[in-house]
Amino acid sequence: MQAAGTRAQRVTIGLAAGGTGGHLFPAEALARELQARGHGVVLYTEERGARFTRALEGIPYRVLPARSLAGGLAGKLAAAAVIARAATHARADMKQRGVALLAGFGGYPSFAPALAARTLGLPLLIHEQGSRLSLANRQLLRFADRVATSFADTGGVDTGSRRKLVETGNPVRASILEAARTPYPALAGDGPVRLLVVGGSQGAAVFGRVVPPALQALPHDVRSRIQLSLQYRGDDADAVAAALRDAGIRVDMQPFFDDMAARLRDAHLVVTRAGATTIADLLVVGRPAVLVPIPQGGSRDEQRGNAEALERLGAGWCMREDDGGFTAEALADRLRALFEGSEGHARLAGAAAAAARQGRPDAAARLADEVVSLLAARAGGSVAPSAPDGGR
Repeated sequence: MQAAGTRAQRVTIGLAAGGTGGHLFPAEALARELQARGHGVVLYTEERGARFTRALEGIPYRVLPARSLAGGLAGKLAAAAVIARAATHARADMKQRGVALLAGFGGYPSFAPALAARTLGLPLLIHEQGSRLSLANRQLLRFADRVATSFADTGGVDTGSRRKLVETGNPVRASILEAARTPYPALAGDGPVRLLVVGGSQGAAVFGRVVPPALQALPHDVRSRIQLSLQYRGDDADAVAAALRDAGIRVDMQPFFDDMAARLRDAHLVVTRAGATTIADLLVVGRPAVLVPIPQGGSRDEQRGNAEALERLGAGWCMREDDGGFTAEALADRLRALFEGSEGHARLAGAAAAAARQGRPDAAARLADEVVSLLAARAGGSVAPSAPDGGR
């Protein structure tokens, strides 16, 4: 807490995030926590990020040019020119607003604001959502004053930089925090089983190919209990839904669920990709999952690391698409083992409890504390550490 007689200093914090929800939503959560404490914020992102209008509502933001460094020499040179231009714009904006610190959330659009902050001598905090540092965060590691992580064991950090690490968890949206107030729904012997299948924005087609035949292969007494929420965008959606209903499965199939938090709250099991935001939501709400990481390979295999981390924690089961482990037959065997009988129900409840033990519903507050601590260390303890009412 701030010493008596010291005047609290309210400052402006910069945040930088890539244009995907996985980067932007944690940045939004921190921004709103900082605003609740009385600080000003500004978010730097790219054009894709600006499309999340609901997430950005009430948060000042600046759209910067961005380009990935992927590609050959010509592509890298073009990207370097874009980064330099973005860094120049970000630096001017930070000076005008009096930004005191930058918090980066990964994605290549976060790189230029981070460089701008360092040229201004500002403290830099980076947050890693996954179980391994992303490419952008690895490149920024040497410049960072502090590295906030979502997992206790985060890969890709060299020995000399481990002193910078602090585990905060991954901030989640307010709707997820609301859903987390509901305990895991009990499974009755012959009662309904609510299954949520979410493909996400990348590589969702495999769920349409694998999940329906897997469910159709289940025994009739299991199929008749399933209440399926399936996010699917395929041209054959109507035919897939009809086939599932013919198999006795109650299905709600939509290309997008705008009530995802409520569906997650009600689910007994989730089948999903293993993006960092998805993982954080599952842990905070405390729901078991079958995790199917997007095949990426090499050093960019972040989702595989996330899925395997949850499996080690006992919070879910990893089924890899790239090694042939995610097939209709394999998924049917998994679901049968979990949905049939008291033993399977106990495994689901145990995985839900393991997930909830690892959840960090206070991640935004913990991350804001790190921001304030870093500022106070730089400013001699004059930055206000808490919300205007003295608590959270």
